[in-house]
Amino acid sequence: MPEAALARELAMCFTTVAMVTDLDAGAEHGEGVTHDEVLATFAAAMPGFKALIADTVGRLPAAESDGDASCACRRSLDGLTLPFALP
Repeated sequence: MPEAALARELAMCFTTVAMVTDLDAGAEHGEGVTHDEVLATFAAAMPGFKALIADTVGRLPAAESDGDASCACRRSLDGLTLPFALP
């Protein structure tokens, strides 16, 4: 997940969301699932996923006058000193 490290370096707000669609992933025994079953699981989960995203976006903090969100993400690195000089 390199994007998480990059977002942190840039003091950006971020989160992750995962949707399990291959219910036998990592299982060594059994018949496994087909591609069609994976797609059906994905389709069945999509309404809940869309609702989660809509609810999350609705809960985001309002922007401040400078355009930044009023959460602490943008200021998470304030006051830290780098162990090297920037060019």
